[in-house]
Amino acid sequence: MENDLKALTDFAEKLTDAREFHILRPCERRENQYTAKLYFSGYNDLTLTVMDIMKVCISALYGMEDNERDRKYASAYTIAEVLGLALELMPMEESQILDHCYELHLKLKAKEPE
Repeated sequence: MENDLKALTDFAEKLTDAREFHILRPCERRENQYTAKLYFSGYNDLTLTVMDIMKVCISALYGMEDNERDRKYASAYTIAEVLGLALELMPMEESQILDHCYELHLKLKAKEPE
C-alpha cells in the first residue's frame, strides 16, 4: 500500500512538471476547451480529427490510383497503404487517458505556489 501511495505521488509530481503536454493549450474564452490553432475538446477529439484527415487522404489516393495511365500517380497506392497503417496504429484508447492526465496536470499546476 505504501509503495502504491509513493508511486501515485511520484506520478502526480511528474504530471505537475510535465513538459510533454505542449500541443494543446487551455482556451482563455472557453471553459474545458483547448486549442492547437484549432479548437478541440481534448486529445481524444484531436486524435479523431487526425484520423478523419487520414481517411480522406486514403480515399483520395485510392481514387488517383484508378488513373493508371498517368505516371505521376504511380505511388498513390503505396502512400495510401502507409496512411492505412498509420490509421491502424493510432492509439485511440490511450488518447482518452491522455485527456484525463492533462486535466490532472492542469489542476496540479494550478495548485502549485508561484
